[in-house]
Amino acid sequence: MKRDMELVRKILFALELSQRSAAFDGYDNDTVKYHEALVIEAGLATGSSMYGGYTPEIPAVVMLTSLTWAGHEFLDTVRNDTVWAKTKQTFASRGLDMTLDLVKSVASNIAAGLIRGAAGI
Repeated sequence: MKRDMELVRKILFALELSQRSAAFDGYDNDTVKYHEALVIEAGLATGSSMYGGYTPEIPAVVMLTSLTWAGHEFLDTVRNDTVWAKTKQTFASRGLDMTLDLVKSVASNIAAGLIRGAAGI
């Protein structure tokens, strides 16, 4: 299954709001569980995954507990819809896949540019 950074962002927002069993329009349950497990593996949230279901790569159950410091930092980096849209556009226009480290870097650069522009720096 291909990683979807848009879903990762949505999962982090839901967790921040303590909506641990949130439904995500356009995503099936297996896709959400897979991405919730990725969020834990990436160190963006604490929780646990239990495998042993009908598909080895998709956990049978995932329980997200809370965001980690890294999860808060990532979410704060991509929180702004303008920054997020420009970040996605940057990757799409260059035909690149969105990796966590690159997304953080690109989003930070875009946010810094917006701050410089707003501050007249």
